[in-house]
Amino acid sequence: MGEQPWPTPDATISQTHFWLTDPVLGGRKPLANGYYPYGWDGDGRFLLHNGADMPATRGTMVTAVADGTVVVAQPDADEMYGWRCDWYGQLVVLELDAQWQGQPVYVLYGHVQLIQVEPGQWVKRGEPIAEIGVEGVSAVPHLHLEVRIGSNDFAATGNPMLWLEPLPGMGVLAGRLVDGQGRPWQGARLTLIESTPDGPVYHYTFTYLDDPQHLIHPDAALAENFLFADLPPGNYTLFAAIAGQEYRQPVVVAGGGVTAVEIVTELP
Repeated sequence: MGEQPWPTPDATISQTHFWLTDPVLGGRKPLANGYYPYGWDGDGRFLLHNGADMPATRGTMVTAVADGTVVVAQPDADEMYGWRCDWYGQLVVLELDAQWQGQPVYVLYGHVQLIQVEPGQWVKRGEPIAEIGVEGVSAVPHLHLEVRIGSNDFAATGNPMLWLEPLPGMGVLAGRLVDGQGRPWQGARLTLIESTPDGPVYHYTFTYLDDPQHLIHPDAALAENFLFADLPPGNYTLFAAIAGQEYRQPVVVAGGGVTAVEIVTELP
Protein backbone atom coordinates (compact mmCIF):
# COMPACT_ATOMS: atom_id res chain seq x y z
CA MET A 1 0.00 0.00 0.00
CA GLY A 2 1.37 3.38 -0.97
CA GLU A 3 1.66 5.84 1.89
CA GLN A 4 0.39 8.82 -0.10
CA PRO A 5 -2.69 9.20 -2.35
CA TRP A 6 -2.06 8.35 -5.99
CA PRO A 7 -2.61 11.09 -8.61
CA THR A 8 -6.17 11.40 -9.88
CA PRO A 9 -7.30 11.48 -13.53
CA ASP A 10 -7.40 14.87 -15.25
CA ALA A 11 -10.40 15.14 -17.56
CA THR A 12 -8.97 18.27 -19.21
CA ILE A 13 -6.15 16.25 -20.83
CA SER A 14 -6.68 13.89 -23.75
CA GLN A 15 -6.50 10.24 -22.70
CA THR A 16 -5.23 9.08 -26.08
CA HIS A 17 -1.80 9.93 -27.51
CA PHE A 18 -0.91 6.99 -29.72
CA TRP A 19 1.78 8.99 -31.51
CA LEU A 20 4.24 6.16 -32.02
CA THR A 21 4.21 3.55 -34.75
CA ASP A 22 5.49 0.02 -34.18
CA PRO A 23 9.32 0.19 -34.06
CA VAL A 24 9.93 -3.48 -34.96
CA LEU A 25 10.18 -4.13 -38.69
CA GLY A 26 7.59 -6.73 -39.58
CA GLY A 27 5.53 -5.99 -36.46
CA ARG A 28 6.06 -6.63 -32.77
CA LYS A 29 4.55 -9.67 -31.12
CA PRO A 30 1.62 -9.24 -28.72
CA LEU A 31 3.11 -8.40 -25.33
CA ALA A 32 2.81 -10.74 -22.36
CA ASN A 33 1.17 -8.26 -19.99
CA GLY A 34 1.97 -10.26 -16.87
CA TYR A 35 5.61 -11.24 -17.43
CA TYR A 36 7.60 -8.04 -17.02
CA PRO A 37 5.36 -5.02 -17.63
CA TYR A 38 6.17 -1.40 -16.96
CA GLY A 39 6.37 -0.71 -13.23
CA TRP A 40 7.00 -4.33 -12.16
CA ASP A 41 10.08 -6.21 -10.93
CA GLY A 42 9.08 -9.80 -11.64
CA ASP A 43 8.30 -10.38 -7.95
CA GLY A 44 11.82 -9.39 -6.98
CA ARG A 45 13.61 -11.38 -9.69
CA PHE A 46 14.59 -8.27 -11.68
CA LEU A 47 15.08 -4.55 -11.24
CA LEU A 48 12.09 -2.28 -11.64
CA HIS A 49 11.07 -2.11 -15.29
CA ASN A 50 10.61 1.36 -16.76
CA GLY A 51 9.97 0.37 -20.37
CA ALA A 52 8.42 -2.24 -22.63
CA ASP A 53 10.29 -5.26 -24.02
CA MET A 54 9.69 -6.47 -27.58
CA PRO A 55 11.35 -9.78 -28.42
CA ALA A 56 12.46 -10.48 -31.99
CA THR A 57 15.23 -12.25 -33.85
CA ARG A 58 18.68 -10.74 -33.47
CA GLY A 59 19.34 -8.46 -36.42
CA THR A 60 15.69 -7.43 -36.88
CA MET A 61 15.56 -3.79 -37.94
CA VAL A 62 14.01 -1.21 -35.63
CA THR A 63 12.76 2.05 -37.06
CA ALA A 64 11.87 5.57 -35.99
CA VAL A 65 8.56 5.54 -34.13
CA ALA A 66 7.87 9.18 -35.14
CA ASP A 67 9.58 12.18 -36.72
CA GLY A 68 12.36 13.51 -34.53
CA THR A 69 16.01 14.26 -33.91
CA VAL A 70 18.58 11.77 -32.67
CA VAL A 71 20.12 13.06 -29.43
CA VAL A 72 22.02 9.91 -28.36
CA ALA A 73 23.46 7.09 -30.49
CA GLN A 74 26.28 5.25 -28.76
CA PRO A 75 27.37 2.58 -26.29
CA ASP A 76 26.66 3.40 -22.65
CA ALA A 77 29.78 1.74 -21.20
CA ASP A 78 31.15 5.06 -19.90
CA GLU A 79 27.94 7.04 -19.35
CA MET A 80 24.97 6.02 -17.21
CA TYR A 81 21.59 6.06 -18.97
CA GLY A 82 20.03 3.20 -16.98
CA TRP A 83 20.56 1.47 -13.65
CA ARG A 84 24.31 1.45 -14.27
CA CYS A 85 26.81 1.86 -17.09
CA ASP A 86 26.53 -0.72 -19.87
CA TRP A 87 22.89 -1.34 -18.90
CA TYR A 88 21.62 -0.98 -22.47
CA GLY A 89 24.89 -1.89 -24.16
CA GLN A 90 24.14 0.33 -27.12
CA LEU A 91 21.26 2.78 -27.27
CA VAL A 92 19.59 5.42 -29.37
CA VAL A 93 17.48 8.26 -27.98
CA LEU A 94 15.12 10.18 -30.25
CA GLU A 95 13.58 13.54 -29.32
CA LEU A 96 10.23 13.82 -31.05
CA ASP A 97 9.31 16.86 -33.11
CA ALA A 98 5.97 17.02 -31.31
CA GLN A 99 5.70 18.02 -27.66
CA TRP A 100 3.09 16.91 -25.14
CA GLN A 101 1.57 19.44 -22.76
CA GLY A 102 4.48 21.75 -23.58
CA GLN A 103 7.06 19.12 -22.66
CA PRO A 104 9.58 17.34 -24.89
CA VAL A 105 9.10 13.61 -25.46
CA TYR A 106 12.05 11.24 -25.83
CA VAL A 107 12.05 7.63 -27.02
CA LEU A 108 14.92 5.33 -26.00
CA TYR A 109 15.90 2.19 -27.89
CA GLY A 110 17.99 -0.15 -25.73
CA HIS A 111 20.00 -3.37 -26.34
CA VAL A 112 20.46 -2.55 -30.04
CA GLN A 113 23.33 -3.26 -32.42
CA LEU A 114 24.62 -1.78 -35.69
CA ILE A 115 23.31 1.72 -35.00
CA GLN A 116 22.52 3.49 -38.29
CA VAL A 117 21.98 7.07 -37.10
CA GLU A 118 24.09 9.71 -35.39
CA PRO A 119 23.42 12.56 -32.93
CA GLY A 120 21.89 15.62 -34.55
CA GLN A 121 20.37 13.64 -37.42
CA TRP A 122 16.68 14.22 -38.16
CA VAL A 123 14.77 11.05 -38.96
CA LYS A 124 11.34 10.45 -40.40
CA ARG A 125 8.86 7.93 -39.03
CA GLY A 126 9.74 4.47 -40.34
CA GLU A 127 13.39 5.18 -41.16
CA PRO A 128 15.99 2.63 -39.96
CA ILE A 129 17.49 3.26 -36.51
CA ALA A 130 19.42 0.11 -35.56
CA GLU A 131 19.06 -3.65 -35.21
CA ILE A 132 17.79 -5.69 -32.27
CA GLY A 133 20.66 -7.19 -30.32
CA VAL A 134 21.57 -8.64 -26.95
CA GLU A 135 23.81 -5.79 -25.84
CA GLY A 136 24.11 -4.77 -22.19
CA VAL A 137 21.97 -6.50 -19.57
CA SER A 138 19.97 -8.72 -21.91
CA ALA A 139 19.61 -12.52 -21.92
CA VAL A 140 17.71 -12.82 -25.22
CA PRO A 141 17.39 -10.58 -28.30
CA HIS A 142 14.79 -7.89 -27.72
CA LEU A 143 14.15 -4.17 -27.98
CA HIS A 144 13.76 -2.28 -24.72
CA LEU A 145 11.68 0.81 -25.51
CA GLU A 146 11.21 3.73 -23.13
CA VAL A 147 9.18 6.93 -23.38
CA ARG A 148 10.65 9.78 -21.33
CA ILE A 149 8.52 12.87 -20.79
CA GLY A 150 9.92 16.29 -19.95
CA SER A 151 13.59 15.30 -19.91
CA ASN A 152 15.92 12.60 -21.21
CA ASP A 153 16.21 11.08 -17.77
CA PHE A 154 15.96 7.56 -16.36
CA ALA A 155 13.45 8.84 -13.78
CA ALA A 156 11.15 10.55 -16.32
CA THR A 157 9.46 7.57 -17.96
CA GLY A 158 5.81 6.81 -18.62
CA ASN A 159 4.24 3.57 -19.79
CA PRO A 160 5.23 3.20 -23.47
CA MET A 161 2.08 1.22 -24.25
CA LEU A 162 0.04 4.40 -23.80
CA TRP A 163 2.10 5.98 -26.60
CA LEU A 164 2.47 3.10 -29.06
CA GLU A 165 -0.34 2.44 -31.50
CA PRO A 166 -2.06 -0.79 -30.44
CA LEU A 167 -1.80 -3.77 -32.73
CA PRO A 168 -4.43 -3.55 -35.53
CA GLY A 169 -7.94 -3.78 -34.12
CA MET A 170 -6.72 -4.05 -30.53
CA GLY A 171 -7.31 -1.81 -27.52
CA VAL A 172 -5.68 -0.79 -24.24
CA LEU A 173 -7.12 -1.04 -20.73
CA ALA A 174 -5.70 1.47 -18.25
CA GLY A 175 -6.83 1.08 -14.66
CA ARG A 176 -6.56 2.25 -11.09
CA LEU A 177 -6.52 0.00 -8.03
CA VAL A 178 -6.71 2.21 -4.95
CA ASP A 179 -8.21 2.20 -1.48
CA GLY A 180 -10.90 4.54 -0.20
CA GLN A 181 -8.30 7.20 0.58
CA GLY A 182 -6.90 7.07 -2.93
CA ARG A 183 -3.72 5.23 -1.93
CA PRO A 184 -2.41 2.80 -4.56
CA TRP A 185 -2.01 -0.92 -4.08
CA GLN A 186 1.50 -1.80 -5.24
CA GLY A 187 2.52 -5.08 -6.87
CA ALA A 188 -1.01 -6.47 -6.74
CA ARG A 189 -1.83 -9.21 -9.25
CA LEU A 190 -4.76 -8.49 -11.55
CA THR A 191 -6.58 -11.02 -13.70
CA LEU A 192 -8.52 -9.91 -16.75
CA ILE A 193 -10.94 -12.58 -17.93
CA GLU A 194 -11.92 -12.32 -21.60
CA SER A 195 -15.27 -13.79 -22.67
CA THR A 196 -14.98 -15.66 -25.98
CA PRO A 197 -17.19 -18.20 -27.79
CA ASP A 198 -14.61 -20.86 -26.97
CA GLY A 199 -14.55 -20.05 -23.26
CA PRO A 200 -12.66 -17.66 -21.00
CA VAL A 201 -9.18 -16.39 -21.84
CA TYR A 202 -7.04 -15.10 -18.97
CA HIS A 203 -4.71 -12.10 -19.05
CA TYR A 204 -2.52 -11.06 -16.12
CA THR A 205 -0.60 -8.02 -14.96
CA PHE A 206 0.54 -6.26 -11.77
CA THR A 207 0.02 -2.79 -10.35
CA TYR A 208 2.95 -0.39 -10.49
CA LEU A 209 5.58 -0.46 -7.75
CA ASP A 210 7.16 2.61 -6.25
CA ASP A 211 10.75 3.01 -5.11
CA PRO A 212 12.80 5.71 -3.35
CA GLN A 213 13.70 7.31 -6.70
CA HIS A 214 10.07 7.36 -7.88
CA LEU A 215 11.01 6.01 -11.30
CA ILE A 216 7.49 4.96 -12.31
CA HIS A 217 4.91 7.54 -13.32
CA PRO A 218 1.25 7.37 -14.35
CA ASP A 219 -0.17 9.18 -17.34
CA ALA A 220 -1.28 12.72 -16.44
CA ALA A 221 -4.75 12.17 -17.92
CA LEU A 222 -5.43 8.61 -16.74
CA ALA A 223 -3.50 8.40 -13.45
CA GLU A 224 -3.36 4.63 -14.00
CA ASN A 225 -1.40 2.19 -11.86
CA PHE A 226 -1.83 -0.83 -14.13
CA LEU A 227 -2.28 -1.45 -17.81
CA PHE A 228 -3.20 -4.24 -20.24
CA ALA A 229 -2.01 -3.67 -23.82
CA ASP A 230 -2.99 -5.16 -27.19
CA LEU A 231 -6.37 -6.57 -26.09
CA PRO A 232 -9.01 -7.84 -28.51
CA PRO A 233 -12.14 -5.68 -28.19
CA GLY A 234 -14.96 -7.28 -26.26
CA ASN A 235 -16.35 -8.11 -22.83
CA TYR A 236 -14.08 -8.77 -19.88
CA THR A 237 -14.19 -9.18 -16.11
CA LEU A 238 -11.41 -7.59 -14.08
CA PHE A 239 -10.58 -9.55 -10.91
CA ALA A 240 -8.44 -8.68 -7.89
CA ALA A 241 -8.07 -10.25 -4.45
CA ILE A 242 -6.93 -7.61 -1.95
CA ALA A 243 -6.58 -7.97 1.82
CA GLY A 244 -8.85 -10.98 1.90
CA GLN A 245 -11.56 -9.40 -0.26
CA GLU A 246 -12.39 -10.26 -3.86
CA TYR A 247 -13.34 -7.58 -6.38
CA ARG A 248 -14.86 -8.08 -9.83
CA GLN A 249 -15.48 -5.32 -12.33
CA PRO A 250 -17.09 -5.83 -15.77
CA VAL A 251 -15.25 -4.03 -18.56
CA VAL A 252 -15.93 -3.51 -22.26
CA VAL A 253 -12.69 -2.91 -24.16
CA ALA A 254 -12.93 -0.86 -27.35
CA GLY A 255 -10.59 -1.42 -30.27
CA GLY A 256 -8.19 1.33 -31.25
CA GLY A 257 -8.47 3.32 -28.03
CA VAL A 258 -7.98 3.43 -24.27
CA THR A 259 -10.62 2.08 -21.89
CA ALA A 260 -10.35 3.34 -18.30
CA VAL A 261 -11.42 1.34 -15.24
CA GLU A 262 -11.15 1.81 -11.47
CA ILE A 263 -11.49 -0.51 -8.48
CA VAL A 264 -11.71 1.13 -5.06
CA THR A 265 -11.12 -1.33 -2.24
CA GLU A 266 -12.38 -1.23 1.29
CA LEU A 267 -9.94 0.20 3.79
CA PRO A 268 -7.53 -2.46 5.10
